[in-house]
Amino acid sequence: MSAADRDLALRAARGDVGAFSALVQEHSGLVYRVSLRVLGARDAQDASQEVWVRVWRNIKNFRGDSAFTTWLYRITMNTCLSVRQKESRRDERHYEGEVPYLAEPAGGDADPESAALNSERREEIESALKHVRAEHRAALVLRHMEGLSYAEIAAVLDVPDGTAKGWVSRGRAAMLVALSKGNGHNEIDGTGS
Repeated sequence: MSAADRDLALRAARGDVGAFSALVQEHSGLVYRVSLRVLGARDAQDASQEVWVRVWRNIKNFRGDSAFTTWLYRITMNTCLSVRQKESRRDERHYEGEVPYLAEPAGGDADPESAALNSERREEIESALKHVRAEHRAALVLRHMEGLSYAEIAAVLDVPDGTAKGWVSRGRAAMLVALSKGNGHNEIDGTGS
């Protein structure tokens, strides 16, 4: 964990608004990026704001036992999963948005054909992710888009390491099924059912 993050978080836990503001400035991109990937563009901004409200309400409970970013990922994921649960209760299945990026070719000078293919791939992946069960999608996003280890994913999602690995695997399988079926309209649970 960054010593600066730890110091800022501990100062914010004591009520230092300036330290909290610095944390928001430093990590708002992470929060928005994860929210966008899990929820899509329609709900990402509101979820990001809700994350920071929850962080402020709960920062006094941050003890520095884990990295601030691990704690922040957990709050972000819990907020996103809560939004998705509310959404499913309302029986809304309309999603918008895109995965912010996939790996770009080295040098950043992608030819137009490659750029078009990357754009299509991003759209296909975002569409397929919409059909993956919420907890599997969360684990998949953290592993393959955020680059977290299985141990970090387990800490963020508050599950055992084996569960984190299983959710990533099921999420990947469900996404591949959705891609192969042309992004069918039924939610896929990743268990083969």
